[in-house]
Amino acid sequence: MFQFSYPTVPIARLAEEYDFIIVGGGTAACVLANRLSQEESVSVLVIERGAVGDGWLSSVPLLSSHFASDGSRSRVWNTVPQKHVNSRVFQLAGGNSLGGGSRINAMLYMRGVPAEYDAWSKAGCKGWSYDEMLPYFVRSETDIDQDRDRPASHHGISGEWQNMSYKQPVWEHTKALIRAAGSMGLPYHVDDPNSPLSPSHGCVKLHFSIDSQGRRSSTSSAFLPLQLIRRRSNHLHICVRALVSRIDVQRDAEGELRAEGVFIQSLDRRASTRHIRAKREVILSAGPISSPQILLLSGIGPAEHLREHGIPVLKDLPGVGSHLQDHLGIAPQYCIPLHDSFLKLKFQPWLILKELLLYLLFGIGLLLSPTFEIVIFLQSRLFDEKYHSALSCDADSDASLSRNIADIEIMPVSVRDMTTTVSVRGPAQRYWLGGGSGNLFSQFIAPGGLGLLSVNLRPTSLGTVRLASSNPEDDPIVDPNYLSTERDFSIMRQAVRFSIQLKEQMATQGYPITDFKLPASDSDADVDAFIRGACETTYHFSSTCRMALEEEGGVVDDRLRVHGVRGLRVADSSIFPQILATHLAAPTVAVAEKCADMVKADN
Repeated sequence: MFQFSYPTVPIARLAEEYDFIIVGGGTAACVLANRLSQEESVSVLVIERGAVGDGWLSSVPLLSSHFASDGSRSRVWNTVPQKHVNSRVFQLAGGNSLGGGSRINAMLYMRGVPAEYDAWSKAGCKGWSYDEMLPYFVRSETDIDQDRDRPASHHGISGEWQNMSYKQPVWEHTKALIRAAGSMGLPYHVDDPNSPLSPSHGCVKLHFSIDSQGRRSSTSSAFLPLQLIRRRSNHLHICVRALVSRIDVQRDAEGELRAEGVFIQSLDRRASTRHIRAKREVILSAGPISSPQILLLSGIGPAEHLREHGIPVLKDLPGVGSHLQDHLGIAPQYCIPLHDSFLKLKFQPWLILKELLLYLLFGIGLLLSPTFEIVIFLQSRLFDEKYHSALSCDADSDASLSRNIADIEIMPVSVRDMTTTVSVRGPAQRYWLGGGSGNLFSQFIAPGGLGLLSVNLRPTSLGTVRLASSNPEDDPIVDPNYLSTERDFSIMRQAVRFSIQLKEQMATQGYPITDFKLPASDSDADVDAFIRGACETTYHFSSTCRMALEEEGGVVDDRLRVHGVRGLRVADSSIFPQILATHLAAPTVAVAEKCADMVKADN
């Protein structure tokens, strides 16, 4: 809780040149800065639009999330009205401080299944198979759950980035969900959700990027801690509240384009624009919305769009800002006992003091943010008519086969939405405080809530990021183009219907759960209306600077170099060839680890 000044360098005091300039200070950028500055002879500059944001609350898992914090570490973009979703405008949140999304996300540490990375390799991305990516996951990781004397070969025990699971379930409904999922043909993978041998579907115990002291393990706290910045202060500079207006791209005597540096300006209006030269490379790591925006401002992107904004076309690269993908979710919602839901903190505020003491004294309790403890991965192709999973052979569990990549995820979130108005089935049940009529302090109170957030993991809808103007301070125009394909609607319908059946199994097995907000009926029309009215982003934006051949809409090659521009790379979730069917923080860190190795090898 004691604050120490984090050493940053204002724009006016930056050097004229650095070996490497990292644009952005988010999830991937912190990893890159650590790795590229390991040699004292190599100078590195990190330019972050937001602040350092390292107050005590930013380390408390629950209170540091985007939804529970003051918003100072978040940046929000409004989408254009989504024509396939009742013209709704969605708010897309990303990081706005050192550490980026890893400072405000749900802290889930999930890598995805081997089949996804193998598909990248088979598509021509050399060096990106699962076996080739595994060392980068291991390098960055300390899995606190591992036996340090006999760790699994696919896990790290000495990396900077820590993760752990909750040793015991916090919520009763977690056990009820596991039993209900098991009765629907979905096994519970107790030991290791990130093992390459685990089936690609089933009920999965979650790991969270929380350190051994119960603090959020963001990539800034893990890879750029205060002590490291002080030790490397002569050759690693962190500049915050600074905006890169564009990358300085010049054409050399041979006619080739090269990134020579960046133009940078203060968001605090304390200094004029400066040009900082990159002796070796500029690495763009500003995230899947800002990375393409900066490329477009720099004259790299679809030529016609650049001309519309009066930006000289240096490289006609149509893939920049195209192929935007996101995981869209919809949450059927239910009433459950208040004691079994996060809503007890709202209706019984005296519990907050208890939870604070539990966290400060013992590092346990709800401030560790167990909003959900498990998720369920599904392959819709295995559904029978009752939405049970029916395996036809052992190969259906093989996570190395592309046909087995999950396309639906169910995230049981221990709250309910108390604001939006959607069709309600049945009355909202009222529960006794303490759960039993014999309790001396029993009284009627509002029920708790459980949402079964049902997510389409393999969307086919593709959106765009485009400039609103040539002013770098203006937000870009973001159009995720949600639910623009029939396949996406079909998957969402199946996800909703599975969630409803899962709830029915919980109720049948004796767990007290009743309907709250559901489709008006099971017809396609009513399910679709429910989806359009209540679907939400899961903040998993990707693929706007995707790794692929230029003629296939790619922006970077398999060494993350921007096509046609020397000395310029991109390293964040925007380079994914297509969105991964998992949570994106761990894969983004692995991308940064691999990028750092490639940069060192090429320089």
